[in-house]
Amino acid sequence: MRQVHHVSMNEIYTDGNNVETTERYTRYLTPEQPLKFDANKWRYHYMPDVLTFKGDMLHQQQQHRNQNSQHLNFEFPVDVRPSSDMLRMLRENGFELGCVEMYAIEGTELAQLTEKEVVLKQISVAQIEDYFKIFNELSASYGQAYIEEANHHIQNEIAHGQGQLEYYVAYDGHCPVGILNLIQGEQTLELDGFAVHTDYQRKGYGTRIQAQVGKLAGKRTVVLVADSEDTAKEMYIKQGYTYLHYRYSALLELK
Repeated sequence: MRQVHHVSMNEIYTDGNNVETTERYTRYLTPEQPLKFDANKWRYHYMPDVLTFKGDMLHQQQQHRNQNSQHLNFEFPVDVRPSSDMLRMLRENGFELGCVEMYAIEGTELAQLTEKEVVLKQISVAQIEDYFKIFNELSASYGQAYIEEANHHIQNEIAHGQGQLEYYVAYDGHCPVGILNLIQGEQTLELDGFAVHTDYQRKGYGTRIQAQVGKLAGKRTVVLVADSEDTAKEMYIKQGYTYLHYRYSALLELK
């Protein structure tokens, strides 16, 4: 296994507007997507103490209320676990603690996973319904308002060629079996929003899609971020991905 190109977790794509960077944190606010948790958050550069965090909660709540974001979302520094006092305070205030993990693999290695192919098509407005068919089904738990907001945002980005994300649908013949988003870099290809339609899961399509991503990456490093409790990360490890970093976060949905 080749040594993968080192990538910092702070370098990966964030689908949100950076409105402020201070010594302590970077703040993202995205009024056009108020319901998207990841587009409206604070990302700490170093771990705050409990008293400082409580003040930050009030500050963020005011900012989010002003744009109709009904949540608080804080990301903690990379590879730092919150203290027991911080964890206790988060639980007492009803926060949901999350953790994501970053993985990487060389594109040439990923391309060798399987010879069975699928076709990856970067979508235009003409294929957008195929993308939404899968995206909307898998996003149902977030509610109809979120789905409508996300569809509008994605449609605008594709129609006007905006943003860094490239949206793809994976086809087996004429049948859409999965979706993914790619972020192109000089030395990396970042895989985001990767999902297989429920009718085609556990049938090898995830591996086939990954192999095609490896072919697109070529000699670049493929990077992705997965939820630490997501069973899909076990697949990534079996496919040869290398674990790099983790990041904790705290999410609270406001009433």
